[in-house]
Amino acid sequence: MIYNIFTNIFSILFANNISIYQICLSMQTDMLMKTIESTLVGQKFITARNKAVRLFQVKQILNQHRDLLINKLLNDIPYYLAFKYHARANDNELAQIKSKLIDLQKRDLDLTNYASIVEQIKRKSLVKLNNQEFYKEIDQLLLG
Repeated sequence: MIYNIFTNIFSILFANNISIYQICLSMQTDMLMKTIESTLVGQKFITARNKAVRLFQVKQILNQHRDLLINKLLNDIPYYLAFKYHARANDNELAQIKSKLIDLQKRDLDLTNYASIVEQIKRKSLVKLNNQEFYKEIDQLLLG
């Protein structure tokens, strides 16, 4: 019975020119590859086998997302302040906020601030980024 099952499977595979190597390779790739979807940077793939390299790839993607989000904020800081805080800022305050955002953009992202996202990436093969954690860091910077 088992012999018949394997014979049927192999005949289907070979009839479709699919090798066992290709199946094993795709299974291995699926287990390792992670996908991060971002409305700002698009779909990015984490493919490294080494844990440290995977974390570096995650950090790069999160940095890119945060940088683009900050760029959007820099284009309309007064609107963000009005929407988020129901407040207005004078020219001096706007300059200070802009400076803080640019400084944040220049700094490397601290993964401890994004632990929930990193945990999702560890558990799931596909993670869709939202801006909640990024805005949390930005708001702490602006209020601090």
